Amino acid sequence: PFYEQFRFNRLSDLEAKGPVYARALQAELVEEDDDFCMQIDAHTLFIEAWDVRILNEWGAAKNEYAVLSTYPTNVHDLHKNSNNHWEMPHLCHASFAGPGKVANGRASAAANLERPLLAPLWAAGLSFSRCHAERNVPNDINLKSVFAGEEYGRGARLWTHGYDFYSISRPIIGTYYGGEKGGGGSGRFDGKEIEASTKRLSTLLKWPNSDQSAEAWKELGSYGLGKRRTLEQYAEWSGVNTITSQIRQNCIVSYVPWIDKYTEYSEYEPIGKEIVKDSMWKRRGEDKKLAQNQKRLAKAGEASVSSSKYTNKALLVNLTIFVTLIGGGLCCLMSYIVRHFRRVVKPSISKYTL
Repeated sequence: PFYEQFRFNRLSDLEAKGPVYARALQAELVEEDDDFCMQIDAHTLFIEAWDVRILNEWGAAKNEYAVLSTYPTNVHDLHKNSNNHWEMPHLCHASFAGPGKVANGRASAAANLERPLLAPLWAAGLSFSRCHAERNVPNDINLKSVFAGEEYGRGARLWTHGYDFYSISRPIIGTYYGGEKGGGGSGRFDGKEIEASTKRLSTLLKWPNSDQSAEAWKELGSYGLGKRRTLEQYAEWSGVNTITSQIRQNCIVSYVPWIDKYTEYSEYEPIGKEIVKDSMWKRRGEDKKLAQNQKRLAKAGEASVSSSKYTNKALLVNLTIFVTLIGGGLCCLMSYIVRHFRRVVKPSISKYTL
């Protein structure tokens, strides 16, 4: 019954170029009026009221640039209080998987969270954020024939554009892992595409001996790093340094402010610290201003009507007083005439009696 609410790209298996390419096509489905976007794997299940729950999680982060991201709970543990203290997957381990590629390790556990926990790594299995993240930092559509190891590259791009990753505090979606995924075989990968993708990721992450020429960075186009933070900062913060080929575990992290909070992007209009609005928010702001102006005009109109009402009422009161005074004067005159009828009127009548 809700078919008209679905948007999708339909591809044949011959057109498939791997999961990163497929995720990049998601951006074509995101419309300007879309508020929130969520990326998941196909082998995923949801608990009841998942949409309300995940919106509450995102709101609890109190960060317009929050991206809820982790490897989801095993589907069999969706309604369980893991180890009786609500253990939740928290990504903070990674390893190098060849030039340009960093593989996320198995999730650690964060327990008894009262709100989402800031995390150093981004995961493709769950990514929930405001849609301006997808519009401004989409998956690189040129990373073809890549199956794994690209998540750190997307995370570095998001983080340097000002976004922050958070592990959720309670299980909301669950994933089938291992053989339970029920996959129907592997995809077709092209050697030349793999080589080109590797070069792009190596340039992006400043991998040792990678092409760091101006031409190489220009080829990245809109899929490069952001300007609100640096890759060097992300390497230090996340514990994964692709520049020096060093890795250390860094599970507890603190918020890193932007280099320049007023840095502008195509859809952004800085209004203050951590408040930068995309086109949807701009329209909402305009609508809000319009509503405020209409309300102000309505109040002014009410005041005018009220003033007119009070003016008319005052005139009516004055007219009533005037009529009352005139009427009272006439009554007094008539009373005087009646009382002095014999002395004033009667003699005149008697004088002319025949």
